Amino acid sequence: MKTVVPQSKWIPDELFHAIQQHMPVACVDLIVLRKNKDNKIEILLIKRKIHPEIGKWCVIGGRIIKGESIKDTIERQSKEELGVSVEILKPWSEDAPLLVMSDPVSDVQKHFVGLIFPVIIKSGELNMNGPEFSEAKWFELDKVPKDLGFGLAHRREIDAFINTELKYNI
Repeated sequence: MKTVVPQSKWIPDELFHAIQQHMPVACVDLIVLRKNKDNKIEILLIKRKIHPEIGKWCVIGGRIIKGESIKDTIERQSKEELGVSVEILKPWSEDAPLLVMSDPVSDVQKHFVGLIFPVIIKSGELNMNGPEFSEAKWFELDKVPKDLGFGLAHRREIDAFINTELKYNI
């Protein structure tokens, strides 16, 4: 089975679940953006095919692996999940995310602390399905589904971008 986390970085399931039950897990979420032919901003969402949130639209993201920099996590998630390289939109950077979110209830598996980054694709061919999702789709910002995965967490992440005046610098 193809996975986003390299097998050499796996820890035993029992230990992994114990950690998730007792400690927050650091994660990165990517708000992948582009302008369409009508010059409207669109966001890429994936439909998850793995637990939790099977069948729900979500942003791309995942945990930071021990020893991995935030920049490396962004590169791994975008390359392994989407097949592309991304660039963080200015003025944000790996040291200055759009949003830092701590949500102990949205993910049934874990309490996550998420670093949220608006990004654009800089190279590669976009995978329309991947190891963790069955479908990828672009949505104009005003047409993003209301019922996203992970409770209100992904909705809040997208709204944080929509509500910034810098969204037009794509």
